Amino acid sequence: MMAAYSEDAVELAGKMGLQLDFSEESLKIIDEILERYHQGIPKGIKKIFSKGPSEDQIIQMSKIWGGYVGEVFRRNLGGYWEMSKKIDNAIVLRINSTELFPPAKVNKRIVNGKEDGIYFYYQVLKNNM
Repeated sequence: MMAAYSEDAVELAGKMGLQLDFSEESLKIIDEILERYHQGIPKGIKKIFSKGPSEDQIIQMSKIWGGYVGEVFRRNLGGYWEMSKKIDNAIVLRINSTELFPPAKVNKRIVNGKEDGIYFYYQVLKNNM
C-alpha cells in the first residue's frame, strides 16, 4: 500500500511541475512541497478568518507523501514495509530493528514546519545506520 502511495506522490508532484526520482536529493523537493502545505495552515488570529486544510486532508497528504518518503528510505537505506509490532494497525518501515513511521513524520513536517524537516531527518538517520 505504501508503495502505491509513493506512486501517487510522484504523480501529484508531476501535476505541480516537479519531478521525483526516489533519490536522497528528492527529499529536498518533498520539504518544499510540505512547506507549501504548512504555509496553508492558518496560524494565530488567521484561524478565525481563514479555513485551511481539514484534519482529514492533512492525514491523507501525510499518507501519500509519507509513502514516498518511506520508499526513498527503503530504496536507499534498505528495509521493508510491515505491520508494526508495537502499535496496532500501523504500517511501518523496518530498517534493521528500527520501526519508522514516515506518514507520522510527514504529518509533523506539515503541522510544525521546517523544524521537522524530512531531508535533515533522513541525513541523521543515514548517519546513524
